[in-house]
Amino acid sequence: MLLGVLAVRPLGEEPDNVTASEAVPPGPSRAEIPTTLDVRCTRTGIQVPVASVRPQRDGMHMHVVNATGAATKIEVASTQWDSGPIGIPVGFKDVRQPVPPGVLTIGCDLGGRLDQRRVDLVDTAHFYRPVELACGKAHQKTLENLPVPPGAGSIVQAARHGLEPKVTREVNNAEIGALIGYPGQRLSDPTADPVVQVGVPGDVVAIVHVRGADETASPPWTTLATVDICDTALATSSSSTTAPGHSSGTPAGPSGPTPAT
Repeated sequence: MLLGVLAVRPLGEEPDNVTASEAVPPGPSRAEIPTTLDVRCTRTGIQVPVASVRPQRDGMHMHVVNATGAATKIEVASTQWDSGPIGIPVGFKDVRQPVPPGVLTIGCDLGGRLDQRRVDLVDTAHFYRPVELACGKAHQKTLENLPVPPGAGSIVQAARHGLEPKVTREVNNAEIGALIGYPGQRLSDPTADPVVQVGVPGDVVAIVHVRGADETASPPWTTLATVDICDTALATSSSSTTAPGHSSGTPAGPSGPTPAT
């Protein structure tokens, strides 16, 4: 049996005139954009086979092959991010970067010359959320160059001890961890700007930039270079302050992941 389909058009309506040249070519689908960026450093330059990459839940993933014959470094940069030099041994290394979406430059160090390529980080799954303080601009303060007592082993301890003379007891005991732009972001990711947040996502009361000796981005930690903080978190504030993530009058208990120490 032969079946047909009858197309019905209202009386007097002319058919649409669409030619192939008028059709809009489809852009790359989500499935066509990789979730891992392949980077190859060679003696003659950097090779990046794609123009776009998608982040995963913990940031951008890269598989870096070093074919230069000697240890080298790569760098990832944008207007909002600077990885600093990341060491790559001969062979390969997998690198994770919690860089915000946008236009990036990826570079291989070739004997002191940084050969770079542009890559677009396209967050089609909307994993990334910018971290903002839980208070309006009018209630935000900036503290600078707060000393960290000697012996702070981790960046979390450095932030906690450096903030202690300035903030309320509740805030000093609050959760401190990686700045959560991506859900799975980690403190161990290489960066030229080591930073932590005080409080839980959605109720962050301070963003703390930590530095080592001579403003380096590595331990031993000596200084809280910049602290953006809600004024209610400061010990000198006249307002009562509760631990981030807990309502007033409710004892602070575990909330989310176990706080790092």
